[in-house]
Amino acid sequence: MKNKLLALTIGLLLVAEAAEAQCVGSWPNPITDICWSCMFPFTMLGITIDNSRGEEPSGAFHAPAVCAGQTVMGFKIGIGMDFYDPNKIVDVTRTPYCMVGLGGVDLSAGIGSLYKRHGETKPEDIKLTNFYQAHTYIDPLLFLLEVPIDMSCTQAAYFDIGYLTELDPLWNNDNLTFYLNPDVVLYANPLTPITTGLDCVNNMPGSWNISSGYVYWSAGCQGSMYPLDGNLSGSNPIDDSVLTMQRLLHKNHRELLEYSTAGPTALFVPFVPQPIMDKSEYKYSMLYPVNFNDPLSGGKCCSPFGRTTTGWTAGHSFPTMGEDFSYHIYQRRDCCSGITIPN
Repeated sequence: MKNKLLALTIGLLLVAEAAEAQCVGSWPNPITDICWSCMFPFTMLGITIDNSRGEEPSGAFHAPAVCAGQTVMGFKIGIGMDFYDPNKIVDVTRTPYCMVGLGGVDLSAGIGSLYKRHGETKPEDIKLTNFYQAHTYIDPLLFLLEVPIDMSCTQAAYFDIGYLTELDPLWNNDNLTFYLNPDVVLYANPLTPITTGLDCVNNMPGSWNISSGYVYWSAGCQGSMYPLDGNLSGSNPIDDSVLTMQRLLHKNHRELLEYSTAGPTALFVPFVPQPIMDKSEYKYSMLYPVNFNDPLSGGKCCSPFGRTTTGWTAGHSFPTMGEDFSYHIYQRRDCCSGITIPN
């Protein structure tokens, strides 16, 4: 009897271990899985089409009806456009090298156990944390779908893996990542949680405001943007994954791997260096495990960075198949669509 119980216990442990290590995900359908309304408001020739109340920064720059200026290639004349460009996907996963956005492909090649996993704490960690790995994919959807649009208004590239945190030694170590974000010492004070809370309130659903880009140390309702790594204090899987996504993009901005594509300068310089991410330029929608619609925001399928997830959290995270996440990222783009007269 004892042997049978021992065998049963070992079997259950092996099943639990296999389930924990399972890599899940899905390929996003480029038509049906995309939150097309997230591209709005759309402005062209000075006319704004807006069905995204509360998802645009107050006082945001809008491209002029007619634009003219000097570019690298020559003098450009055209019409001004601005919208939110779906240009990347971000995975957030508990398992190293689990590519959620590639349908749950495991690229670990047997070395995944060498990397830090969700729930593990190492001596160099400052405090007990949750932990996620994350990946970015280059996904210029408008270019891939061959939408007839000026190349300055989209990213002329093909789908590719952009960034793997497993290859970044700063991602799992609070002490090492300090060298990337030394300004964190400025916000190690009692006022920081207050400013984060106010930033969250400012970004509530139904308001005209979104999380301010000036409060760059705050991720709004998700908490603190620092440290720029995968160690989290832990709240719920949805908020943790959204915070991880924001931290990764901010980290990429700090490393000059991501650029600003909004504002008057972006009309003629498509990629403007921005070492401190302006989170008001970004929105996101969930691709995996399920798409979301937020009843608190009128059923919208996307959200600006920093907004509360309370309205759509339920049913979007569940055991085994719903604990890893994939998000579609929309970045505000101002551009001048027209002709260029060579220098």
